[in-house]
Amino acid sequence: MAKQSTKDNLKSLVEVTGLRFSYGDKEILSDISFTVKPNCLVAVLGVNGTGKSTLIKCLNKINQINDGDVRILGQSIEDLSINELAKKVAYVPQNVSTSFPIDVYDVILLGRRPYLTWSVGEDDRKIVARIIETLNLEEFAFRKFHTLSGGEQQKVMIAKAIAQQPQIYLFDEPTSSLDLFSQYDILTQIKDLVSDKANSCSAIVAMHDINLASKFADMILVIHDSKIYCYDEPCIALNMTTVSEVYSVEAEVLKMDESGSPIINVLRPKKEE
Repeated sequence: MAKQSTKDNLKSLVEVTGLRFSYGDKEILSDISFTVKPNCLVAVLGVNGTGKSTLIKCLNKINQINDGDVRILGQSIEDLSINELAKKVAYVPQNVSTSFPIDVYDVILLGRRPYLTWSVGEDDRKIVARIIETLNLEEFAFRKFHTLSGGEQQKVMIAKAIAQQPQIYLFDEPTSSLDLFSQYDILTQIKDLVSDKANSCSAIVAMHDINLASKFADMILVIHDSKIYCYDEPCIALNMTTVSEVYSVEAEVLKMDESGSPIINVLRPKKEE
């Protein structure tokens, strides 16, 4: 049974109960249940193909779940229209590739689409301008999106998500193809976003790098054999048993860094018994 944090007395932004998802006869996720509190960055970990991205898409109705319930701010996503859901949840996919010559400013403005009627209002433009300034994107604002580097494109997609003014951010492998500097830069942006107490928003981030997850996440959700293996704070979830059983490697957990996060040093593949 998945361990829940002692912080469960706080109001949840996300409540997932008994979620099950299959591709045909192949069950990908089974009996997934967890909650996400305000101002929390949840890193979703597990080996390739374990269902991390699938879970992210289930929370946004991209994947239609077979069973269970997903509630955002107390409302079942099945009761929300796509437009209503977009006001509460912003989804940033792993890769966004386009050769269409659209300005960065207009990409970010697309985040206001759930609120638009016939035309873009002055308030919408002010929101976009403020986000561009906050994320230091002024030099990119009128460049074509497809000419940007991978890290620059991810920043723009984060800006677009912020323009939606959601309370839940879903990120699918946001640093998978980035260099080390860009990985830290993007995760710092996400961490700053959810740490703002004035907004009471949270983020669920599918990730590969266990040490980056340890450093930036408030909670770690590990998926293994289609179920939640553990769900707790990094210092509890990321232990030698978890790493060995889930990733099939021998590892040591080094002393925590200044942030209180454990550092995982992988030694070798686990010997078959």
